[in-house]
Formats: sequence, C-alpha cells, structure tokens
Amino acid sequence: MAKAFDRGRREQAAEPTELPPSMRDRVPFLLYRASQASLSLANQMLAEIALCARQVGILTMVTELEPMTQKALGDALRIDRTTMVALLDDLEAKGYVARQRHPRDRRAFLIHPTDLGRAAKIAAVRILDEQQRRFLGPLTPAERGQLAVLLKRLHWLPAPDE
Repeated sequence: MAKAFDRGRREQAAEPTELPPSMRDRVPFLLYRASQASLSLANQMLAEIALCARQVGILTMVTELEPMTQKALGDALRIDRTTMVALLDDLEAKGYVARQRHPRDRRAFLIHPTDLGRAAKIAAVRILDEQQRRFLGPLTPAERGQLAVLLKRLHWLPAPDE
C-alpha cells in the first residue's frame, strides 16, 4: 500500500506543472488538493478497520469530550444532517455508539461511545498517526511543525457561511 501511495504522490507531484499558473500557484487550491490526498489516504488506511475519517472524528469527539447531540456533532465537524445520520447509523450498527434521548430535550439524541467504540477510536488513532507520518514524509520535522502552526491559525477562521 505504501508503494502505491508513494507512486501516486509522485504522479500528483508532476501534475501541477500541467495546471495553469492561476491554479498551481493558488494556496487555497493547493490546500484543497493536499486535503483531498490526505483524506483519501486516511480513508484507505482506515478501511482495514471498516471506518472512515468522518466516523473517527465522531468517535473522537464523543470519547474525548463528552456525549453530544447529532446536531452539535454535525456543527463541530461540519457534516450535514443527512450524512451525519448515515454515519451514526453505521457506527451504531457496528456497536460503536449508542443514541440516547437527551434528558432535557425530547427531540434530541445524545451520542454516547460504547466500550467497542472507545477501542475502535484507539485503533483508528494509531492508523491516523501512521497516515500522518506517511503523508508528511516529504517534509522535514521543522517543516511539519511550521505547517501545523500555520494551519492551526487558519483553522480558526470562520467558514464562509458563518
């Protein structure tokens, strides 16, 4: 799998020269392409435990923070309601989360992790640690640190619809 990914990265590295300068030199476009490549690798690697990156995000939120409503999860992870329901249905079918009525809002459900869900989250984080190592492999440790600092600054900008 690593060789196929490395070959794909080399092919992607050559691709920007085929794009017009207004695209290959535009930082938001480059961020988008890097994000897509990273997400693709993450989902590929997480497939071995039958999860996707969005599901790992959900498991992480409800295990590391607290049980949350579907709406709060969707807002935090920027996942639309329909997609969130499908992701949660799958996680619930696997026994990783349980929906429970919110004690103060009959219309809402709180999403709680199960013991299986906590274990799946731990396994997924190990996989994502390896995914990060592979994806950022072309960068030096100093460049990785600098990239993390810069992306954290951009992360806190509001979404265009906010």
